[in-house]
Formats: sequence, C-alpha cells, structure tokens
Amino acid sequence: MDKELLVKTCKKYKTVFFDWHNTLSTSLFWDQWENPEHPRHEWYAPLFRYLLGENMPVVMEWMRGKMNAEEISTMLADRFGYSRDTIFQDLKESCESMRLVSEDILPLVKKLRDSGTKCVIATDNMDTFTRFTVPALGLEKYFDDVLNSFELKVLKQDVDERNPDRIPFFDKYLKENALRCEEVALIDDCAYEVDSYQRRGFDILQIFSPDDFVGKLKQLV
Repeated sequence: MDKELLVKTCKKYKTVFFDWHNTLSTSLFWDQWENPEHPRHEWYAPLFRYLLGENMPVVMEWMRGKMNAEEISTMLADRFGYSRDTIFQDLKESCESMRLVSEDILPLVKKLRDSGTKCVIATDNMDTFTRFTVPALGLEKYFDDVLNSFELKVLKQDVDERNPDRIPFFDKYLKENALRCEEVALIDDCAYEVDSYQRRGFDILQIFSPDDFVGKLKQLV
C-alpha cells in the first residue's frame, strides 16, 4: 500500500460511501441463467451481448432513470421473442439473490458505524436495486442510506458543464447532511478521474479485488 493510500485509509471520515457493482457485490442480472442446467441457459449469452454491446447507451439511460425494468424486459422480449414476463421475473429473482463478495463486510461495516462513521451505498444502478435488492438483502439495516443513480438521474462520473466544481451525484446529499468533501470517502472499483473530485478533496479509495476491498475496509475500521 502506497503512503498516500495508507494516509487515506487511516483517516477518520464522517461518511464512507460504498459502490455496489464490483465492490460490495459481483452478482449479475439473470446470473441464474449462467448455469448450464438452467432451462433458460441459452438465453444468457445472446441477451448479454445485445444489452451490454450495441445497446450499452440504453443501459446508461436505465441507470439514469429514463427507463425501468419492465420497459427493458419488453425491449428484450421484442428483440428475441422470449416471454416478457419470464425475463422480468427472472431479473427480479436474480436481483433478490445478489450476494456480497465477503462475509467479512457487514461485521466491518457495523464496526465502522459503531465508531461514528456513517456508511452509505452509492451506486450507479437501476430501479431493480431499490425495488428488489435492497429489501431482499435487508441492506437498510446495515447501511445508513442508499444513493442510487436511478433516483438521482445522474451517474458518479457525470459533470455539470456550467459549474465544473460540482459533483452532481453527491452534492445534494453532502449539503443535506452538512458534509464537506474532505470529510467523506468513496470505496469503488472505478477511480473516477473527474477533476471536481480531486479539486474538492473528495477521496476515492479504489479497490481491485474482494480481498483488496476487505483489506481497505479493515484499515478504515
């Protein structure tokens, strides 16, 4: 661990934000289809190629709250001739079955909260996260709040061209909770090389694996 990162992970923050995908969890939509024994296994590869390839702009619109899970399911049903209701129900099932990357995470988050640091999920995500994943996993019991791009209508990487010092994803929450950027940190697999984060002293603790995540979380605790 380099000296600058060691200083960051030993710093006392008022609030720590946690990314979801590839940080807290590596679970995917419809990942039950990946099992060769699943009756819809053959749907998995073509659907993902279509959704995450040529239609990635649609996924970004979904994360910005411009589409919902039902509309995505209808789009996929129209494209492949699959049952729209089955696509939607399997999506819901996969979202309700998501798992954290380590059993160590929730006890460490509890210790961090017990020490006086608020722990908030901050995720570029879809309506499915708020509707299905959060209640199914009881995440509201373990984290102080959830920030979801679907509700905020912006991603963590988004900038305000009229005011480049703003961080649109976080600024409303920071203001409502009387937090300064130097009092918070984001743990994320992405670095977000956005100038406003650096200029305002908003620490980003980038992680590269589940073990790395757990190690940085232990340092913060």
